Amino acid sequence: MKKTLIALAVLGAAAGVAHAQSNVTIYGIVDTGFIKKSGQDVEMGENVNNRLGFRGVEDLGSGMKATFELEHRFDLNNGTQKGSTYKGKDREFDGAANVGLKGDSWGAVRLGRVNELTTETIRKFDPFYQYGVGAMLEGNQRSPRIDNTIRYDSPNWSGFHFGASYSLGGNTDSDSMDSFESGVKRAGADNDGYGIMLGYDNGPLALVGNWSRLADSKDSSVWNLGAAYRFGPAKVELVYQQTKDKGWANGEQADWQTVRSWNNGRVVNEYMGVDELKEKQWLLGLEWKLGPGRLNASAQWMEVEASGGQHVSDKDIYKYAIGYTYDLSKRTAIYGNVAYTDYDDKEVAAVYGDADDGTYGVQVGITHKF
Repeated sequence: MKKTLIALAVLGAAAGVAHAQSNVTIYGIVDTGFIKKSGQDVEMGENVNNRLGFRGVEDLGSGMKATFELEHRFDLNNGTQKGSTYKGKDREFDGAANVGLKGDSWGAVRLGRVNELTTETIRKFDPFYQYGVGAMLEGNQRSPRIDNTIRYDSPNWSGFHFGASYSLGGNTDSDSMDSFESGVKRAGADNDGYGIMLGYDNGPLALVGNWSRLADSKDSSVWNLGAAYRFGPAKVELVYQQTKDKGWANGEQADWQTVRSWNNGRVVNEYMGVDELKEKQWLLGLEWKLGPGRLNASAQWMEVEASGGQHVSDKDIYKYAIGYTYDLSKRTAIYGNVAYTDYDDKEVAAVYGDADDGTYGVQVGITHKF
C-alpha cells in the first residue's frame, strides 16, 4: 500500500510537467478530535472522513476529456487503512476507484467504484453533511460508495441537472450461492442496483429528488426529497425520506437482523425475526454564517415500522443537534457538535446501534483540507 501511494504521488507530480494537456491533482483531508457518547468512554475519532486522493483529467480535444479518481481512506489516529473488505480482500481505495469520459455538451460517465448518487446529493441538505454525532439518522440502505457501477451525470442547464447509475449484482441468488468472508449464505438477496436523481440549484433555491436500490439488497429501496433556500447568511433545509429495508445491503446482512434486547437488566442478543423495516423520516436544518464560522442545527423525526417481528413496530425517534465550525483559515477549521437522540424504547435504539432510549453525543476536533 505504501509503495502504491508513493508511486501515484510521483506520477501525479510528474504528469503536469510532462504533458501539458494532462492534469493530476493530489488532495486530501485530515481530521480528528474527541468524541463522548452515552455509555462509552471518551475516544478519538473523525468528523469528516480522512482521505488521500488522486484525481486526473486529460484533454482529448473537441470538448472531450478522460478522467480518473483514486481515493484512499484511513484512520488518522493510528494510521491504519480504513474500509470494509471485499470478497475477503482489503480495499486499498475505499473512497473512489473509477475511470471515465466527460464532454462539455453531454455530461460525464464514470465506471468502477463511485459515490452512490442519491446519498451524495441528499447529504448536501443535512447541515452536518451526514458526518459526526450530529448527522442525519441513517438507515441500512445508505451507502456512501458502491462497486461495479456505471454512473452518468448530466451537464447543468440553468440550474437543472440529473443523474443515473446502474450497479451489477454479485450473483448471490440461490442458483449461485456465495458466502464471502462472513460465511453468511445470501440466498434471495441478489438483484442489480439502480439510482436516479433530478435536481435544481440556482440562486437561493436548491431542490433534489432521488430513488435508489442498492445491488444485492433483496430489492430494498429508498426515495427522498430535499429542499433548501438561502437568504442572506442563513440557509434553511428540509428533507423527507422513505426507506424499505429488507435486511440486506450490498450483499451483506443488516445488523438489525440480530438486535440487543433486555432481560432482567441484562443485555442479550436475540434474533429479531423481522422481514422488513420501513422508515419515514423528516429533517429540518439550519446553516448560518456567524463571524468567521458557521452555526449548524437540525431537528429530526423518524417513524420505524417492522413487519414479521415483535420488537419494533410503530416506534418514533427524535434527534436534535447543534454545532459550530470556526474557520482558522481557508483550509483549517475547529468544530464542536452536540446531539441528543430520543428513542421510544431500548429495542428500537438497538436497531441504530445505541443502548439507551435517550442518548447523547459530544464531539470537538480539527479539520485540515489540502
